[in-house]
Amino acid sequence: MNTRLVLWGEIGTDRQALITIHLVEETAKIYIHAFPKEEVTKDLQDALFAEWKNGGDFSFPENAIRWEVDANTDTILPEEVKVERPEIILQSQHKWSKKLMSARINQLLEDEIKLLDEKADTLAAYDQTLWDKTKAQWEKISLYQKKNEISWEQTTALKDKINRIFDALKAVKRLHHEQEDQANVVLVKNLHQRVEELRNKLIYPDQWKYIFDELKKMQGTLKDVSIRWAQKRQLYNEINAIFDDLKKYRMTETINKTNSRIAQLTKILGGLKDSLERDAESYKSQVEKMQHYTRGKLSEEELQTRFSHLHERIKEKEQKIAGIQQTIKQLKDEIQKEKKQQEQREQQRLKREQEMAEKQEEETPVSENIHDTEHTEAAQEPSSETPEAGESAAEENQDV
Repeated sequence: MNTRLVLWGEIGTDRQALITIHLVEETAKIYIHAFPKEEVTKDLQDALFAEWKNGGDFSFPENAIRWEVDANTDTILPEEVKVERPEIILQSQHKWSKKLMSARINQLLEDEIKLLDEKADTLAAYDQTLWDKTKAQWEKISLYQKKNEISWEQTTALKDKINRIFDALKAVKRLHHEQEDQANVVLVKNLHQRVEELRNKLIYPDQWKYIFDELKKMQGTLKDVSIRWAQKRQLYNEINAIFDDLKKYRMTETINKTNSRIAQLTKILGGLKDSLERDAESYKSQVEKMQHYTRGKLSEEELQTRFSHLHERIKEKEQKIAGIQQTIKQLKDEIQKEKKQQEQREQQRLKREQEMAEKQEEETPVSENIHDTEHTEAAQEPSSETPEAGESAAEENQDV
């Protein structure tokens, strides 16, 4: 954009003059010089029109008529200065106003970037907040450029500075990850050893509650530790496997105890049936004898009254037999229910493992390229895997 104008006009009262107008962006000032017509030579015209107007050098005489005007005023011409083509002045004033506004916005953005850069230079550890602020600054620059409030050249220069901050942050993050990896090698090893210790205790029923509590503690630890998700997922899978085994052990114990109870009740039931059969035979025999002695004169009610002790004992044993049979049926139903639930849990476990395997196959390393063509990647933190699937699967096992 041309910041220099040369026009014929008037100064004072009808005094023709050659007028130069120069915008200095750095100071937001406009410098105006006037040369009375009688002093204008051909060499002066050539120097101003051909050279100075197009950016060339020209030494203005110290005694030249001169004005200094604030470029942010409503009009850039003093009252005593008029030009032959005022529309050029209006057009230039409008363009210069936009240019100055663009310069102010650019300076503001540069100052904000400088603050971010200073923080990045003194950074001892990766700072997500600083990353987010840098990302927001990138987006702000893009927005100004889309609105044509800053030029493409200014945008490119600003984003180059932003990219250097992103590079610094990524370097700190990589170093932090390397240090974390070294520390996590020992942590992950200890966690795997702890999982193996708990797995070996599964054969002891008196340790099951302790194992369950320790597994829950390990789940809480895994949520808080900063290790790679692949390592965390493997530990979650191992914990889930122990939870599943613990359920199987408990189910087996429950079924064994239930079967033992059924066997005991079946034995008791057999004894009661034998006893009931003997009591029934005894009742029948005594009734037959009584009928023989009384020659059949006693009614059924009289016979039941005479042998009420036997009749009540038979009725009581029949009730006990019915109760035991009902209990055995309930216990068998519970076993079937437990087996069905175990089958469902096993299906869920297989489905979960299959989904996690498929997810692992689909996952690809996420690039942290900041300098792509559109520069949008520079405004995004490198993505990482979320542990939601593994954690939720582990939490399902907390109801053991």
